[in-house]
Amino acid sequence: MHALNGLLGVVLGILGAVLGVVLGIVAALVWIVGLVLCVTVLLIPLGIPVMKLGRRLLSLAGDLMHI
Repeated sequence: MHALNGLLGVVLGILGAVLGVVLGIVAALVWIVGLVLCVTVLLIPLGIPVMKLGRRLLSLAGDLMHI
């Protein structure tokens, strides 16, 4: 039973790390879209919240990878 719990912990750790990496890639893409929106001067009010969302997603991805 102890070995099964250890194996489950390892599998969940790997799954969390993989989800963190995928979320990090998505967050980076969201942040880049926000940056492009900010470069176009008329869309700055839309780009700033998108960049903030990307930053929050990156911090969440980092938290997932450290568990």
